[in-house]
Amino acid sequence: GWQGLIAQGCHSSILIIDPKTAQTIQVLERHKANVVKVKWSRENYYHNLSSPYCLRLASGDASGKIIVWDVVSGTAHCEIQEHSKPIQDLEWLWNQDASRDLLLAVHPPNYIVLWNGDTGTKLWKKSYAENILSFSFDPFDPSNMALLTSEGIVFITDFSYSKPPSSAGKKVYIASPHASPAHTKPAPAAAPAPTGAKKALNKVKVLITNEKPTAEAVTLNDCLQLSYLPSKRNHMLLLYPREILILDLELSQTVGVVAIERSGVPFTQVIPCAQRDALYCLHENGCITLRVCRSTSAQEEAADPEQSVQELVYDLRSQCDAIRVTKTVRPYRMVICPVNENKAALMVSDGRVMLWELKAHTGRSVANPSSGLSPLFSPVSFCGAPLGPNQKRIQDLSLNSMISQTLIGGEAPPPSSNQQEVQLKFLLTGLLSGLPLPPFAIRMCPPLTTKNINHYQPLLAAGTSNGSVLVYNLTSGLLHKELSVHSCEVRGLEWVSLTSFLSFATSSPNNMGLVRNELQHVDLPTGRCFAFRGERGNDELPIEMIKVSHLKQYLVVVFRDKPLELWDIRTGTLLREMAKNFPTVTALSYRTHSQTLTFANQRTEDSS
Repeated sequence: GWQGLIAQGCHSSILIIDPKTAQTIQVLERHKANVVKVKWSRENYYHNLSSPYCLRLASGDASGKIIVWDVVSGTAHCEIQEHSKPIQDLEWLWNQDASRDLLLAVHPPNYIVLWNGDTGTKLWKKSYAENILSFSFDPFDPSNMALLTSEGIVFITDFSYSKPPSSAGKKVYIASPHASPAHTKPAPAAAPAPTGAKKALNKVKVLITNEKPTAEAVTLNDCLQLSYLPSKRNHMLLLYPREILILDLELSQTVGVVAIERSGVPFTQVIPCAQRDALYCLHENGCITLRVCRSTSAQEEAADPEQSVQELVYDLRSQCDAIRVTKTVRPYRMVICPVNENKAALMVSDGRVMLWELKAHTGRSVANPSSGLSPLFSPVSFCGAPLGPNQKRIQDLSLNSMISQTLIGGEAPPPSSNQQEVQLKFLLTGLLSGLPLPPFAIRMCPPLTTKNINHYQPLLAAGTSNGSVLVYNLTSGLLHKELSVHSCEVRGLEWVSLTSFLSFATSSPNNMGLVRNELQHVDLPTGRCFAFRGERGNDELPIEMIKVSHLKQYLVVVFRDKPLELWDIRTGTLLREMAKNFPTVTALSYRTHSQTLTFANQRTEDSS
């Protein structure tokens, strides 16, 4: 959102994450079904101390319910229910000052409804002939709107918050160039064969037609996303798994394409930037790439002036590291900071949130000159203020302060001496780990006493199935530390002081039923871990449980079908190992010191 916070739907809850601290600062719980859409309200209206800005969030779930939240208090402002099917899309209206509470929603299969997000009142409702998948507003003309349907695109030119659109919109189809007679003209014999980007553009060039494509025409019906470009008027992008098409709505044809090689990783999401003509692209392997537009003029033969078109080429300028994708771990969504446009957050299905920041550093490119990749330069001024005499470049405040407008291919660099060539790179600035799959081993730290009241912290240790231990501060509800302790599932935990604990894990048994036992002593302030039992633990029967005495002096380790061990915690020495004929232990508990004194007093009274 505009305030810098991230909202993430997690099952039926909504997590509010602060990227500065990489912590979850609020949890919103009221939905009964899985949350499928979240949308921050825009902060573009007048507010002061008497009429403060309200941090509002709209969320839609799989049962069709929409809830508008007051995020600061964690309460639901209003609830909206129209149908029982999942919400397809949400958007707060930003183009008028009459009301800042208008929320537009897509209710399956083919309804768009305008709601008052403050009262939950339905203002108007409009139905269409096809199933609506998503929509996008024209950032330069708020009365223009595009609907992505199951068969094509519906353009609306009379959108208004006061009444529903009067017409059904202009329905167009995205068809291959073979369906258009304008692109079936034979090429002149003297025309050179297209190469490079021109060849790729001709290969996937599509047309916007008013007629439904025939069976012979290849219809691109696997469109993943539709969005207007906020950096160019009358331009729109269509996202497909293996290409991004840039459409010129005035020419009704493709003017740019970002195609992936045959061995490349497909796209899943793209976010266009407003400060620069650039695209943030998310791939199926979790890699985020930044592509910046390089304007080139395609000069066609004079014999066919209709084919002359301004091509848009988006060069790959930076990319981050990919994640390890498995059957259960894959990237979900990517969000970009709408204010700076140089920070990205990646949501992963295992609960992780990876925070990336785009950085610019001076240096010359080592790219091949024949590729036509023009260099990027730092801006010579920012907000009208030029660079100082000793200032080489502007700080990385936002995307437009990091790079200036890109050069046209073949153009010479500007003669300004202050302008420097820069390179872009992604830097991982934060990582928020979610809880893995259960089961968990949970243990609370020792209780508060009069002796530790000055430095006591209510810490909860949770052992996970992947071998890590998460320590939470229950006063703030924030993650205190995450420690990678074991190589297999944590089976049990015991605190030995306010700042240290013991944890054990057992590996999968081999053919003889033996396992590898790991008993680790962890010191929280330093994060130091060491094997408490030394080299013991390989090829033995699994540990069933561990018990620490009340004064934190002794430790009992109980095995399955094996005698228990008694250890001194302070010295780390084995005091005794029971005989082989010792009975099997199924439950164990220490007698407290107060119970011992009470028993002794009773014996004294009986003897007197």
